[in-house]
Amino acid sequence: MPTNFLSDEQRRRFGHFTEDPDEGQLAGSFLLDQTARRRAMAARSARNRIGWAVQLGTIRYLGTFLDNPQEVPAVVVGYVAEQLGLDPGELTGYGTGEARWDHQDQIRKEYGYTKFEFDQWFALARWLYQRAWIGNERPTLLFDLATKRLVDKKVVLPGVTVLERLVSGTRERAEKRLWATLAAAPTTEQAERLQQLVVVPVGKRLSELDRLRRSPRDISARGVGKALERYESLRAFGGSAWDLDAIPPGRLQALVRFAKAARAQAVSDLAGDRRLATLVAFAAVMPQLAADEAIEVFDLVMGDIIRSSATKMTKQRLRTLKDLDAAAIELRKAWLAICSSAADPDGDIRQLLDAMDVGPVHAAADTVKLLAQQPDDGAEQMLAARYNTIARFLPNLLKTFTFEASPAGEPVLDAIDFVKSLKGRRRPIQAWEVPAKVLTSAWRRLVFPPSPMPVGSVEKRALIVASTEALRTALHRHEVFVPGLRKWGNPNARLLGDAAWEAARTRVCEELDLDPKPDKMLGEWTDRLDKAHREFADGLAANPNVRIEQQGGRDRIILTGLDRLGEPASLIDLNKEIEARTPAVDLPEIVLEVNSWVPYLADFTHVSEANSRMDELELSVAAVLTSEATNVGIEPIVHDGVAALSRDRLFWVEQNYVRAQTLSMANARLVDHHMRLPLVQAWGGGELASADGLRFVTPIRTLNSGPNPKYFGTRRRGVTFYNFLSDQFSGLHGILIPGTQRDSFYILDGLLEQETALRPVEITSDTHGASEIVFGLFRLMGYQFSPRLADVGSATLYRADPDADYGPLNPVTRDKINLKQITAYWDEMLRLAGSLHSGTIKASEALRVLAPAGKPTPTGKAVMELGRLDRSAYLSSYFTDELLRRRVNTQLNRQESRHELARKIFHGQKGELRQSYREGQEDQLGALGLMLNIVVLWNTVYFQKIIAEMRAEGIHVRDEDIARLSPLKFAHINFHGRYSFALPGEVQGGQLRSTAKPEKTTTTI
Repeated sequence: MPTNFLSDEQRRRFGHFTEDPDEGQLAGSFLLDQTARRRAMAARSARNRIGWAVQLGTIRYLGTFLDNPQEVPAVVVGYVAEQLGLDPGELTGYGTGEARWDHQDQIRKEYGYTKFEFDQWFALARWLYQRAWIGNERPTLLFDLATKRLVDKKVVLPGVTVLERLVSGTRERAEKRLWATLAAAPTTEQAERLQQLVVVPVGKRLSELDRLRRSPRDISARGVGKALERYESLRAFGGSAWDLDAIPPGRLQALVRFAKAARAQAVSDLAGDRRLATLVAFAAVMPQLAADEAIEVFDLVMGDIIRSSATKMTKQRLRTLKDLDAAAIELRKAWLAICSSAADPDGDIRQLLDAMDVGPVHAAADTVKLLAQQPDDGAEQMLAARYNTIARFLPNLLKTFTFEASPAGEPVLDAIDFVKSLKGRRRPIQAWEVPAKVLTSAWRRLVFPPSPMPVGSVEKRALIVASTEALRTALHRHEVFVPGLRKWGNPNARLLGDAAWEAARTRVCEELDLDPKPDKMLGEWTDRLDKAHREFADGLAANPNVRIEQQGGRDRIILTGLDRLGEPASLIDLNKEIEARTPAVDLPEIVLEVNSWVPYLADFTHVSEANSRMDELELSVAAVLTSEATNVGIEPIVHDGVAALSRDRLFWVEQNYVRAQTLSMANARLVDHHMRLPLVQAWGGGELASADGLRFVTPIRTLNSGPNPKYFGTRRRGVTFYNFLSDQFSGLHGILIPGTQRDSFYILDGLLEQETALRPVEITSDTHGASEIVFGLFRLMGYQFSPRLADVGSATLYRADPDADYGPLNPVTRDKINLKQITAYWDEMLRLAGSLHSGTIKASEALRVLAPAGKPTPTGKAVMELGRLDRSAYLSSYFTDELLRRRVNTQLNRQESRHELARKIFHGQKGELRQSYREGQEDQLGALGLMLNIVVLWNTVYFQKIIAEMRAEGIHVRDEDIARLSPLKFAHINFHGRYSFALPGEVQGGQLRSTAKPEKTTTTI
């Protein structure tokens, strides 16, 4: 493990001023109270007085003293000197005087600061060790956390090398303990079997590790069997018997990620206990993952069978419509003849029938019997005909897994147990034996056929198919589950247990700013709701965009859509000027040039975490990133004669360096650099973010894709890249979603998982994410959910106070929030929030806990009531505040522009995602997200330079126009052709390119 993990830039910034403090920072650290001014003025000279005060503010701001206290920004000296009534120039010479050391001792003593000595070193080492043992936080994050802890404890920061070595050494000790603990878990025989996983058998191309870690791709009846066989092979290692409770789950998962990503040879080359520990973690965790994937294959196969059966039924109905119509006409003719005879007083129906040719009538009746369907009939008849396909995998599935059920799933479990009991049975099934609660009316007619079949007989095949369909439905609703699994297990088991919740309650409430008792929080939230309603009511008459109308017998709120915000001539001219001045550039040059400003390519470390840094490695990483993000593959990137761009080198880098962890670290570094640029502050403060999905067709069959005719066509499948964009145009995170599952389930996941320095507190999305439960979860977690609403008139406004008079809003605020429900289940709501905050459950999984099968639990109802409260407050503000609606709309338009740029970059292979496995898909789309941020950063830096040049030329650039610029432009970027990774000499040292100078410029824009 490398001792030096900080970049030169990070070392330079540690304990030093890197930029001028803003007004808030000056007031927070350098404002002198009466006592501080008195102590400063006690110094012997003006120089020492200013120096003493500057050093006090410096240790508050930086956490340490400077060797030369004069190395502070001029704004700091001026701010301090003004408070003391002295001239800032008096500080000259203080940095070389001996008095500065005495002043440091005095400040430490009088303000409670301590030096970083052995006791402080030992306390910090213990704290770091606990964090390093529990989590797998990267060393730079641990370094930042350690720095913050020392500052909070008022311990003077040590030198950067001391702290860097402490962090590195602590992580190394935690790693060695982890490896030794895991290596001791298996028996000698089990350990020998595990070691054989990385050996390639004679006559084969792949090791057993390569075979077992690959997710299933065969979505067929045979594929279900292969997935179950893989699960059994993994379970045979005996990992379920190992006592690994002392190992933090995150550490296990990190080792498993390595075992799944690295080449078998790389695992084999690991030294000491690490190799066996890695294989133990793999064998302990992978059975659960393989079980989830095996059930996933079953689910996909059954889905295909059900859809194809429905298609066949529809086609059959269309083919037989003419026969059914002819039979209906024949029967109608016969019936009209009978009715006519019955209406005639002298008519004789028997005589009519004797004279009628009844052969065609009987034939017509038989046709109707054969072809007509009951109103509740679906594709059950066609589905029952697929019994032979289902019988190929169902017995093994039921034999392999032990299913359990909630009370709602008990009938399904009874049906499955009965199906299992039929194996080898020869005697007929009696109707009274069948657990028929799972059977719909349509299935009952097939399972219990009418005459001429014997009374009480049972159609075994139809019963088995019906039970299998019911099992799939119950698994989706989590009414039936397999204990211990993540996706198909019991989601309630992922909540914090009683003991863990008792221990975490106080910390969770503090960190989420919640109160253990509901009264205070409900008081704040209901006051906010009341204020929003009153502002809406008071301004309704003067609001030209909102009115209340009667529609369908009820009052509805009508909101007029926003008019397009026109572009002033000055903004149009500014965009044209920037477009004309921006230098043309190839995409690979952008990748390398941005790295010369902020060394994000250094974050791509070897998967084994070894200090493997070969010559021109960053060039190889840049090439692989470009290959992945543009979707062109390796071939257009390969350059014969350039070692860093050789085919073997690029494949090796792709396999060992580009992965979710390194992509996330590089992205965090780019976002951190981008947010510090002055131009970015004109676009937003980072408090607002948006979430939206980008769809990709997957032309190859993969476990991780799903169908959606709207986005992928009728016979194709795809995935959704749900990505998050800050109001500074930087991408925060991305989540891969199979098919097009409800995006709203993943919004909170993305906010909680993202690792950048930005911490948005408000998130916007489109209407499909605006459910009441989502609003409630966001409020619990301290976020404001601000979706763009399409049909707001149909939304319900709730009130908390039944007696409140909201004037014109009274007719539309009749429904009352059930505050008693929230109060009664407040602690369970806090437990849920704590589980989300601790990461034991994801928000997308929590929704299954709150509303299984769409039926809210008592806790789910409480979260819904909170969501109604928060949603109603937001709606009233949304109606009242046009600026809020425009802010939401602007942010989502920015996201759409980002998607347009993403499509432009991801142009290869028709823009289709052709990775077979989830990890590969995540890595490739992660590379695309990183590339988007690279382009945004490059554009921002050059836009900033161009604006500075224009102003230097005497051209007036309005701040209002700058706020509406977008760094998502791409007309100047070449995404195609043979890719060259050579920077022009002009920019190799981190300098910027020369911008173009238009022949004609105006003095005002």
